[in-house]
Amino acid sequence: MRWNITLDLLQTKFKWNCLTEFIRNKIIALVHLKCTMHFSWVKGHVGIEGNELLDSLAKEAAVEDGPVVYNKMPTEVIIMQEKENGLCMWQWQWTNMEKGAVNQAFFPSVRNRLRQKIPVFPEFTTMVIGHGKLRPYLHRCGLIDR
Repeated sequence: MRWNITLDLLQTKFKWNCLTEFIRNKIIALVHLKCTMHFSWVKGHVGIEGNELLDSLAKEAAVEDGPVVYNKMPTEVIIMQEKENGLCMWQWQWTNMEKGAVNQAFFPSVRNRLRQKIPVFPEFTTMVIGHGKLRPYLHRCGLIDR
C-alpha cells in the first residue's frame, strides 16, 4: 500500500488535529512491524494516480452535505479573526472619542495608521499632539502668538 502524506503536517506541532494523529499512529504501528517507509515530495495535479484519487475524495467531502468530520478551526484563523475584532473595536473607540481631534485629523483610520511605517520619536509626538515644549519653540521662532 502506498500512502501520500504531507511531511510538514506530520512534523509540525502547531497544526495538530485528528487526521495528523491518525497518520502518526499508523506510521508508528508500521515502524513496530519493521516496515520500510519512503517519503518523497509529490507534485500535485499532474496525473499521479494516488494523488488524483485523494484530490477527488477531498473535493467530494468538501461539497458533500454529510456530517462534519472535522469541525475545529485552525489557530491561524482564530488569530486573524481576533486581530480583526480588535481593530474594529479600536477603530470604534478612536472614532467616538471626544479628545484627540488633532490626532484624528492626522490618522482617521487605525488600520491605515498601522500600515504606515512612521518612526515615532519625541519631536514627532510633540508636534502631533501639541504638547511638550513645541508651543514655546514656535513662539520663540515667531511662528505663533501666545
